[in-house]
Amino acid sequence: GQWWSPPVEPAAVEAPLKRCASRRICTELFSGGVAGCIAKTATAPLARLTVLAQTSSLLAPSAAVPGCLVAGFADAGIVRGLQHIVRCEGPGGLWRGNVCTLVHRFPFTGVTFLAVEVSNRVFSQTIQRHWWGKLVPGAVAACTATVACYPLEVVRTRRMAEVGARCMPPQSWHSSLLQLILREGPRGMYRGVGLALAVTVPSLATSFGAYTKIKDFSVARGLSESSFLVSFLAGGIAGALGSAVTFPIDVLRRRCQVMGMDASVPTRSWTQEAWHIMRSDGVAGFWRGIFPEMAKVFPTVALTFMTYEQLRFVAKKYRL
Repeated sequence: GQWWSPPVEPAAVEAPLKRCASRRICTELFSGGVAGCIAKTATAPLARLTVLAQTSSLLAPSAAVPGCLVAGFADAGIVRGLQHIVRCEGPGGLWRGNVCTLVHRFPFTGVTFLAVEVSNRVFSQTIQRHWWGKLVPGAVAACTATVACYPLEVVRTRRMAEVGARCMPPQSWHSSLLQLILREGPRGMYRGVGLALAVTVPSLATSFGAYTKIKDFSVARGLSESSFLVSFLAGGIAGALGSAVTFPIDVLRRRCQVMGMDASVPTRSWTQEAWHIMRSDGVAGFWRGIFPEMAKVFPTVALTFMTYEQLRFVAKKYRL
């Protein structure tokens, strides 16, 4: 007789698909979050030195502890700057603000990689064949993650910028966040968010675009897509390019984020602050902290991409 099978209920098909989609989303969020946390912890001393160099001249008038003058970070080299932190606060000072960094970085990096993955699926291959099409997923991810996690970034920057008198008494990241919300409200929580987008969007767009291009180039020459070397080098080069493009704006962003942290820190608009830097330090003022930033960004982004790719590979291999 004629072979016949009963119709498949739509729900029977949709349920596994939904489970598969949920698992993929969780994998992207977890892989991205863990990758970001590992990379940030490994390079936290250089990150803190960068923030101190960027904000030191703004915070210097209120540093009140002898031997821990914030201005000392403005022109210090990498080794001298790290030694200065250890003398002021002990070895733990190198990782000051790292807990808040992890609280910020896990959702930020997870959302970033998830948004890139979704964008890659949403935008057609026709768009992504153009050079500018490679930048779109990173730009979408940057907007999403920056706005979602920005108040935590403000708290993180302030914690890292604290030196001397501001370090006493120590305050937990959630207390700092609550204080920011209650004392300064939405304006303080999102102070400098426009600058943050001006930094993060081109930086991540360049990073992800360059990463995809370099990885495709490497795979075309016979290297494995999941290779440690491919992920590390592609991520590091992409990160350095992305950071170099936007560093002067990043200086303004950091300085705006620390404004209002206490009464002695002046509050200015970003345009006023730009003129202030130009008048007091000249063009060089917009590049303060570039050396620790460049020393930090290559391993940070390289470790992030490499760890992310390896975690995805493991999840796919073992169907996690």
